[in-house]
Amino acid sequence: VALLAQKRIEEGLAANSRAILLWPKHLQARDAVARALVFLGRLDEAATLYREWLKVDPDNPVIQYHLAACSGGTAPQRASDAYVERTFDAFAATFDANLSALGYRAPQLVADLLRQLLPEPARQFDIHDLGCGTGLCGPLVRDWARDLSGCDLSNGMLGKAERRHVYDSLHQAELVAYMRAHPACYDALICADTFCYFGELGEAMRAAHAALRPNGLLVFTVEARLLDDDLSYHLEPHGRYAHRADYV
Repeated sequence: VALLAQKRIEEGLAANSRAILLWPKHLQARDAVARALVFLGRLDEAATLYREWLKVDPDNPVIQYHLAACSGGTAPQRASDAYVERTFDAFAATFDANLSALGYRAPQLVADLLRQLLPEPARQFDIHDLGCGTGLCGPLVRDWARDLSGCDLSNGMLGKAERRHVYDSLHQAELVAYMRAHPACYDALICADTFCYFGELGEAMRAAHAALRPNGLLVFTVEARLLDDDLSYHLEPHGRYAHRADYV
């Protein structure tokens, strides 16, 4: 806590992870222990813990996904709906505070690029926020929006977004299915820090193309895969996909 207060984020996270491992395991949630092992680079130990956990909870989508992420095994093309919903419902209460401590900037980057691509804001466009989460993008793009809507799989996140009183409508929906159900409805689609839970992006891009009007814009973020290999994308040990720029 002291390190985080001094903005020494990496040191603080490492200290917290070591503290989790030093405490008796029966006092800690298994997921916290496994995540600490991943953060400290002890991937084999994390994978072993996840495999043991799967024996008693074989249908748990969170365990299945994180085992694939830390074991280097065959990864799904994207995170499952069940994983996203369960994970972000659990994070909803503390999501904004955690991101603030990390200096999170994805919504601001999306808004900055939108500012470069659109004329001066005059409430003139229909905009949809894909995977809107707690609604961090909403206040940053509201001035361009004649109608501002958002979708997310997590009801917990949508509840936080609704309390911002900035969206005209919010929908609990998987974003690809939502876009397919709304052809030619939007002038702009924004997606901050959500496509990092997709590996293969083609299906989402085709759905976005269908949901946009002529000359519409899709502005999104992904994590950069910097390793020099032949993989277009890779599920990283921390549970998010990283993409090569040429693939994107």
